[in-house]
Amino acid sequence: MALPDRCPLCSAGRESQSVVTRHVYGDASVSRAFFHCAACDVRYQFPGLTPEEEARFYAAEFEGFMASRSGESGGWLKTEQHLVANEPTRMRRMKYLAPYLKQSVDILEVGCSSGFMLYPLAAAGHRCTGIEPSGVFSEFVRGRGIPVYQSVAELQRDVPDARFDLILHFFVLEHIADPGAFLMAQLAMLKPGGRIVFEIPNAADPLYSVYDIPAFERFYWSVAHPWYFSEPSLQFLLTRLGESSEVLRDQRYDLSNHMIWARDGRPGGMGRFAPELGADVEESYKQSLIRSGKCDTLVGIIKKDGGT
Repeated sequence: MALPDRCPLCSAGRESQSVVTRHVYGDASVSRAFFHCAACDVRYQFPGLTPEEEARFYAAEFEGFMASRSGESGGWLKTEQHLVANEPTRMRRMKYLAPYLKQSVDILEVGCSSGFMLYPLAAAGHRCTGIEPSGVFSEFVRGRGIPVYQSVAELQRDVPDARFDLILHFFVLEHIADPGAFLMAQLAMLKPGGRIVFEIPNAADPLYSVYDIPAFERFYWSVAHPWYFSEPSLQFLLTRLGESSEVLRDQRYDLSNHMIWARDGRPGGMGRFAPELGADVEESYKQSLIRSGKCDTLVGIIKKDGGT
């Protein structure tokens, strides 16, 4: 197994690096592992995908890979089904976006997939643009009247003066080889006073950090993710950008999902026991995880200085 000489985020030396797991879901080569840096608390894949492997994966393989993880209910191979499957996710995210939608604004979503976040925003009068490298989704979104580009670089080439009030990406940053450069490129397209709002997995996911379920450990650490950020490591990354920022906690998956993981060692239990448990129990469980910091999701908000 290859060993990293230093942390790719903070450059701490080999003495600060340790193996998290050699179980990298989707790595047919069995040549990779995930490491933890004790200096900045980030988890990272080493060695990572080459640029050629990454381009091939996202252009042709990503939807099938996600379908293998989420099952048919996730809708990764059927665009209309993807819209329906993600409506609860869209509603959950709106609490983060609502403060920045009080008037008509220019919105860019990086990694818009089926466009499920953008259609209601466009219908409300906001001017929406998408970035989506996927061949499955990009034509679908374009066909529904929202301009879509394959990459940020393509957008900047075709519309060099494009500027946005709000830039969104959800579970994208952990897929990016250079997350600092990725965010800096977005800051360059952000209007003064504008925000970047994003979600990522939390490395302190309770199925791993609290319950330590072996089947989840083999499922969680994905070849598609160069990074898994914790609160400290995400704060470290955002502080280096030189702009105002904050990190919030959230919990996507419910008690029913966790019970199925504990009982059956597999995903797919979302809402399974909700009628018996009741909404109050499910919400109390989520809030307890959020308070403890052992929740599954982190939300980053970056404000570009120069506006209100």
